[in-house]
Amino acid sequence: MLIRMGKTARRFMTPVLAMSFACTGAPFAKEPAPVVWVPTSAAAATPHLPGAEVAFAINRRYAQTPGKCFVGGPAFDCSGVMLRTAPAGAPGTDFWRIGSDETAAGYARMYFARQDLPAVNPSDAVGFILTDRPTAAGNGQPYDFVCGQAPLAQSLPPCANPADAVGVSLWNVTDPAALAVQAIYYDAANGGQLSQALRYQKQYYDRTGQWIPILKAMLGAGAATAFGFDEEDQLSYGFTVASRLEQRHADTRMTCPDNTPGYRCAGVLVRITGYGNFKSWNPSDPSQARNGVSFSYARADMNMRTTHRGDPGVIMAELQAPTGHPLEWRCSFPANAASSGRPGACGTTNGDLRLCDARGITTAAQWIAAHGSAPQAGCGLSPSVAQFAVLKDLRQTINSQHNEVIIAAWPPDIPELLPIEAWFYPTPEDKGGAQYIQQDYMATTGHFKPVLAVTLTNPPGTIYTYRVEDQEGAMNLDAVLAVPRTGRQDPDW
Repeated sequence: MLIRMGKTARRFMTPVLAMSFACTGAPFAKEPAPVVWVPTSAAAATPHLPGAEVAFAINRRYAQTPGKCFVGGPAFDCSGVMLRTAPAGAPGTDFWRIGSDETAAGYARMYFARQDLPAVNPSDAVGFILTDRPTAAGNGQPYDFVCGQAPLAQSLPPCANPADAVGVSLWNVTDPAALAVQAIYYDAANGGQLSQALRYQKQYYDRTGQWIPILKAMLGAGAATAFGFDEEDQLSYGFTVASRLEQRHADTRMTCPDNTPGYRCAGVLVRITGYGNFKSWNPSDPSQARNGVSFSYARADMNMRTTHRGDPGVIMAELQAPTGHPLEWRCSFPANAASSGRPGACGTTNGDLRLCDARGITTAAQWIAAHGSAPQAGCGLSPSVAQFAVLKDLRQTINSQHNEVIIAAWPPDIPELLPIEAWFYPTPEDKGGAQYIQQDYMATTGHFKPVLAVTLTNPPGTIYTYRVEDQEGAMNLDAVLAVPRTGRQDPDW
């Protein structure tokens, strides 16, 4: 007997339902450790997307190797994983479509992957995973097996073309919510196709209002097969990023728990990069020459009203966040410092490379007394706790729309090692440029970074805005997005 539970209970009971039916035949194989790739920020995952739990349940099913289930039923009912790739069609066509040949045959073809069987070789690197039949029935998404592989199919006839397929009953393609889709997967061992998986995830969300997780798949032979969940592979991850940025923007602590300056754990580093026939995440040649890449530092007590200028750019994670190439805060200025004309980016135009504290300037009043009439010629504030406090005090009186922070230049062409958190656009006209950068990054690295709208004059909680429909650059690698207006790279900034 199947017992149908409410949505909340069902979410946590799904693995139990999948295993609560007695199977006969070969004993269950020992469960392998679940392969779940989840970043440190997984605690902030969207509660409606229990991707780690889904990956665990699917890996567990893959490891089971009975000869039959439920006395004499097919082994598909309690073991293995049903995979399906979309039949031929235009790239933007719904992934749950059914081929005309399948309609004629009366069943939809599935690949069946199990630990003790030869590795499957789907026709595409992206597809979806079907929920096991008992759980699907309990979720109100029932389906039946029509044909399958001998001897695991028991009394079912073999499928025709190909003979190793498993056939399930046809579903209503106009009602995707009724289809028992458990996850979307992309084959990370075969080059990966995260962009297409994101497109599938959005298709399902647009039609049903529900998020289903994207899983990385390693479709190798035997125990090499695994399904893993990474929060950063999900379109919904952008909401997590926007929320995290709002929290850091509102966090005005002056020191971090380890007594380092507050900029290491709070606030938001933003850089206008421009876009075009260059890699927007690389420092410009002049920045490398002076070992200084210009950013602005946005925080509630910094009174930032705009970025350096229009054009899209990059948002970096907090400096203490784990990353392959940590960034170094070298110096800061309360206003645009014209750093392109400064020796070493932090010195003054007279050739003096000393920072403010080395010159005896340790308060905002002293800095204003020394440079108030020409702040662009002022000394740079050192990266210490005390000088960070001076920067904050100066931002209460210096009438400038943005500050400037100098970050040590990093080597070019290391995008996967950088603590990139998001791409952003400061005005609607710049959205296309941000999408252009997003697409370039996805094509270069295979990884998703969200595009956000950033309006520094908005009320708290609405400064960093994530919209699913803005992520066109990540979901479309079929053609390079058209540059909406002349892209450019600031030769100095």
